[in-house]
This record gives sequence, structure tokens and C-alpha cells, in this order.
Amino acid sequence: MAERDCYLSVMENNGEPTLHPSPEEASASLEDVRRMEADLADRMVTPWWYSTGLGLFEALMVSSMAFPDSLRAPALVIGLAGLGFLVRKYQRLTGLGMSKQYFALARGWSVALVVVILVAFAVVLLVDQPVVTAVTAVVVFVATVVLGRRADSAVRYRLRHGTRTR
Repeated sequence: MAERDCYLSVMENNGEPTLHPSPEEASASLEDVRRMEADLADRMVTPWWYSTGLGLFEALMVSSMAFPDSLRAPALVIGLAGLGFLVRKYQRLTGLGMSKQYFALARGWSVALVVVILVAFAVVLLVDQPVVTAVTAVVVFVATVVLGRRADSAVRYRLRHGTRTR
């Protein structure tokens, strides 16, 4: 097999031919990526109040399904606004935002949390009992705190140890 020039997209190299990197250059580039991912994992330390706040706002939204009609919409708006506020605050603190890559790196924990929240909404809407609603809201709060922290740990672990997702 003959060595040939490799062409990257015009955006990446202005249309100039690019030679294949040597094994040493490729290894050095990969090591740079690993080092940047480890640095990113160090920056992703989530403050203690983040998952707690998310849990409170999500519990408010779930419990709002049992509120009188006049209070339901305001409670949902407050819950959504609170979630947005917390995400923006996290972005300002870390310089990082939520992305599809985050969810890909913590897929199992993220899916588990979404399932818990969806089941909670279904239970509250189907049962329509104040005690059940209160218990369901507490379950959502605890699940958000526990699963949220586990998802963050999973993301940091995968970034530090180079575990990839598809």
C-alpha cells in the first residue's frame, strides 16, 4: 500500500493536502486529548446544591399535578424557570453546559432519572390522591439527587479514564 496525501475538509485545512501523522505524532495528539478530558473532568465538579435544587424543582412540577387548576400552571412555570436558572448557574460556574455528549457519557443514570420522572407524572395523574402525590414527589426528589450525582460521577470517570460511547 502506497503512502498518500490525506485531505481534510476545507474548513479544517483550507484545502491544503495533509500528510498522515507519524505514529509518534498520533500518540502525542491522543495523549493531548486524554489530558484535556481529564482537565475537563476536574472542572465538572458539581456543587452540592445543584442536584438538590433540581430535585426540588422537579418535585414541585410533579406535585403541581395535584394542585387546583389556578395554581398548577404557575407551579409548572416556577419549576421550569428554576430548572433553567440552575442550568445557567452551573454553566457560569464551570464554563460547561449540558449536551448530548453528557447524556451519552451517563446514559444509564440519565435514562433511569427520566423514567422515574415520567412514571411519577403518570402515578400522580392516575391516582389523584394527595398522599400518593406527596410520596411520589419525595421519590422524584431523592431519585434526582442520587441519580444526578451518580450521573456526574459516571461522566467524570469516563472522561478521566478515556471510556468512549457510541
